[in-house]
Amino acid sequence: MTIDKLVFSSIEVNAKVGDTIEWVNKDAFHTATATNGDWNVNIAPSQRGQVKLKKADTADYFCKFHPNMKGRVVAAP
Repeated sequence: MTIDKLVFSSIEVNAKVGDTIEWVNKDAFHTATATNGDWNVNIAPSQRGQVKLKKADTADYFCKFHPNMKGRVVAAP
């Protein structure tokens, strides 16, 4: 997924357990922080951040610095 102009490019991403979700940051410093506390990814400007999905779950996430930035990852078994 891409982060640009304070927006995550995909509001919802469908994946499977074991998949890696990657964010490409074309913007200021951001995070992808799961609201359930399972993961927090710090993503510096012009960098990438990723998380490997470890369980089947629906995880809403947001940027700690820009709480209006939100997304969802749906991980199937």
